[in-house]
Amino acid sequence: MSHQGFSETKKFGLYINGDWVYNSRQNDFESMNPATEERVGTCPGASPHEVNQAVDSAVQAFKTWKNTPLPERAHYLWQAAALFEERKVEIATMMTCEMGKVLAESLGEVGVVIETCKYMAGEGRRLFGETVASGAPDRQIMMIREPVGVVACITPWNFPVAMGGYKILAALVSGNTVVWKPASEVAISAQLFTDVFHEVGLPNGVLNLITGSGRKVGAQLAEHKDISVISFTGSTEVGIKLSETASKSLKRVSLELGGKNAVIVLKDANLDAAAEAIVKSAFTTTGQRCTAASRVIVESDIHDELLQKVVRKAKELRVGNGLEEGVDIGPLVNKQQLETTEKYVEIALREGAELECGGKRAATEKGYFFEPTILSKVKKDHRAAQEEIFGPVLAFIEAESFEEAIDINNSTEYGLSSSLFTSSLHYANRGAREIESGLVYINNGTSNAEIGVAFGGTKSSGNGHREVSHHVFDIMTEWKSVYINY
Repeated sequence: MSHQGFSETKKFGLYINGDWVYNSRQNDFESMNPATEERVGTCPGASPHEVNQAVDSAVQAFKTWKNTPLPERAHYLWQAAALFEERKVEIATMMTCEMGKVLAESLGEVGVVIETCKYMAGEGRRLFGETVASGAPDRQIMMIREPVGVVACITPWNFPVAMGGYKILAALVSGNTVVWKPASEVAISAQLFTDVFHEVGLPNGVLNLITGSGRKVGAQLAEHKDISVISFTGSTEVGIKLSETASKSLKRVSLELGGKNAVIVLKDANLDAAAEAIVKSAFTTTGQRCTAASRVIVESDIHDELLQKVVRKAKELRVGNGLEEGVDIGPLVNKQQLETTEKYVEIALREGAELECGGKRAATEKGYFFEPTILSKVKKDHRAAQEEIFGPVLAFIEAESFEEAIDINNSTEYGLSSSLFTSSLHYANRGAREIESGLVYINNGTSNAEIGVAFGGTKSSGNGHREVSHHVFDIMTEWKSVYINY
């Protein structure tokens, strides 16, 4: 494989029990560059036998890994952080080639992995239990966290290594072993991530990588009797199916799902700051992130002024290949996502919305490019205001008051991220309390999470579990209560 400056130094494939496994077969698939429609590389689709091999190796490795001292497990993460730093440009370039985000974003994503390695490594000295006072004079009671077993990490294409990092690093440091199934669109990026842990000498079987179809490989993982935890980020529809499957064998399931995130702008807000944050939240990663802003709910008194500011900034964005300098927005990840975005714009216009800018494919010979699109006169019950588009489409919705704005914000089935722009301490505090979202930002965009802060959504955006902070150990460990009489 050779693409855009990436030169292969070893043969990757599936990663099972500490070895790279690659045998050409009928279910191989190609990773394609969405900016050029060229092949990035060929990846293996795991057979049912290979999925079982990966799980079996994780089961065997768990017997030793769970008893490895926490600081020793953490040391592998410290080593990985240093190697990710060395290979930062290589991994970021591959991510941009595979899914299209601009290189600056990809470099930032590898930076997030590095910081997550360090944060989770710190938990190697902090994964505390509890002691409890006993009612008996000759008894000591303690509660300790223990790893659960084999964790199936199933991750999406929009953040190829960060989502894997959030799940895998927490699982490893807490003593679990992992079978990772990444989205097929970014399989090579996942291979590079995994190779870092191969290079640092992670014991065989502790981390396994299998690639292939979600309907086949992912489903088999979800049904496997030896998988103890499923950690999934992706669509709400798939999350519900995984949850149903897992319930039959009482597997733990952590779901980070879709969003229909809004920026609420009140008439006392700083409109320049709001406009800048809105454009960044809506169009970064070409709108293909679960926390992307897809609605602006704005008080009528300032609607036209804010709309003009946002449209002006959106028109300044340059669409193109993410590897080129000066590009602000890359392509959508594939043709299907491009066609879905087109369909939603058509639906919005039929429902009565007006097109302020964009609304069509960018004028390029190849690639799945779509112009930054802004719609006005959208109503809260329109499909463009209710359904997740996952593309560079932003809907403006008018509200007559703070109360109506909150009602509109809360009117979708989702509850991941919302932001509120206001100079009023009163409305800021009310918004923080009344907004139905797992993440609430005051005077900031909808995509600005930090490591160490619980990340996740409410309603159809998740099932109550959190990532990115020590709260992830609520799913990755279980409590054992120990009573000692003496």
